[in-house]
Order: sequence, then structure tokens, then C-alpha cells
Amino acid sequence: MDVREDLGPRGGEGFALNGARTRIRADAPGEAADTADPGSGNESRGLSAREAEVMSLIADGQTNGQIAARLFLAEKTVKNHVRRIYSKLGVGSRPAAIAYWRAAR
Repeated sequence: MDVREDLGPRGGEGFALNGARTRIRADAPGEAADTADPGSGNESRGLSAREAEVMSLIADGQTNGQIAARLFLAEKTVKNHVRRIYSKLGVGSRPAAIAYWRAAR
């Protein structure tokens, strides 16, 4: 059955997993809608939303332990985020990441 032929009982509305209503795009059924804020600038650096949040806290001078407590994460998880952030930004240290982040803002 072609998705464009059967848009559901309400003419194109569907339900997300959490029960919220969502629109079904009949013109591009295989594509997910872009939910990122186009003005956020994270896509140019390739940081995920969580990585950008961690990087923002790093730039505020917080330690990995403080970030972990604030975001309700294990410190090891924060260390993994920091490692991926360094890799994506092409830096090797916290001061270099902070300088890059502030220059990009």
C-alpha cells in the first residue's frame, strides 16, 4: 500500500510513541522532519544536543563531576561526551575546546 494513498483516519495525523499527535508527510514518507533549531549552529560542528549542553557547561567552567551532577549522569558518561566533543571540534584540551566554543558563539 502506498503511504500517500492512506493518510490514516484523520487525514494525515498520526500518533507518536508518547501519544502526541504528529503530522505524516505524504510527500516524503521516509524522511524525518528536521527538529534541530536552524540557528543553533551545532550542525556545523556536528555536536549532538547533549554534547552542546555539556560543552556549554564546560565553557562555564564546570568540572566533569559538576556537569554529571547537574545533568544526572555518571561521570564516566560525561567523560565520554567530552572525548567526543574534543574529537568533533578537533581539539585536544579543555582550554582549546573552550576557546573554540567561545569563538564560534
